[in-house]
Amino acid sequence: MMSYNVSQPEFGVDFHDFLQKEQCLSNMELAEEFGLSLKSIKIMKQKMKR
Repeated sequence: MMSYNVSQPEFGVDFHDFLQKEQCLSNMELAEEFGLSLKSIKIMKQKMKR
């Protein structure tokens, strides 16, 4: 089981902020919002499903 530490967010992204925005934004919008690549967004979503 993964644990997310607020002081060391995954990919430099606030996990809770990502969860909220993930519900209403596309992958492209998420990438732009957080300054990440589409590949990084897909990796984060895969990690969240585990």
